[in-house]
Amino acid sequence: MAYSLVLLLLFFLGASIGSFLSVAIYRIRNNKPGIFFGNSYCTSCKKHLNVKDLIPIISYLVTKGQCRHCKKAISPYYLFLEITTGLVFIALFLKFPFLQFIPPDNFIFTAAWFIPFLLYAIYSSFFIGIFFYDLQTKRIPDIFLFSLLPISIIGSLILGSPQIWNMFVAGLIALIFFGGQIAVSKGKWLGEGDLYFSFSLAAIFGWQLLLVCITASYFIGALISIPLLLFANIKKDTPIPFAPFLIIGAFATIFFGNDLLSWYMDSITI
Repeated sequence: MAYSLVLLLLFFLGASIGSFLSVAIYRIRNNKPGIFFGNSYCTSCKKHLNVKDLIPIISYLVTKGQCRHCKKAISPYYLFLEITTGLVFIALFLKFPFLQFIPPDNFIFTAAWFIPFLLYAIYSSFFIGIFFYDLQTKRIPDIFLFSLLPISIIGSLILGSPQIWNMFVAGLIALIFFGGQIAVSKGKWLGEGDLYFSFSLAAIFGWQLLLVCITASYFIGALISIPLLLFANIKKDTPIPFAPFLIIGAFATIFFGNDLLSWYMDSITI
């Protein structure tokens, strides 16, 4: 019961972060003031929302996905974003179990797991914000890009991994790989935002896991893009945002990167 309560609290924390991200994405996209401060309001009738309208997930379900004032339908996108962030926080806790449960009701707190959990929770919040923003607008806002980069460098320095030289090599790989594509295609294949975002991934993963992330991203991108081109009447020159693929690859790397890297190294070892 106690362990389930911990998972529930972490899910609610993640959902709350997701709720904040939905507000931040809307205000950045529409050049609205007060990303971090200011009252929340219905985007249809502009009525201010009170506390009971802002409880993640629960408020959406209680109001049946409608504004309490004007009854205008609220996009399920907000609910999906909150649930996604909540599930990611639970997954990160399972990856970095900073609370070890000892039956019947005792826990052991492990700081060595809590620090990476906290850092990857921050990274993941940025990832999710970038994912949904790029999906909607086909660009990545500077406030996300240039906030994440120093945080990712400082985070890796705190963890002691990857080391500085490893981050530098990963940054060069990102510059050559993504910068080269931008230069050759004159920005048609990738945007500068993808390049700047890759520098954050380089700082988080180091060069080996960055290659895993890139490989996973392009594999996932191919799995999704090819059927769209073949069956969804999508033209070849239709721009498809790439950051969401990078982020899916980043999450795959967070949870399975070392296993994938070990599997690959074992497969080429004679």
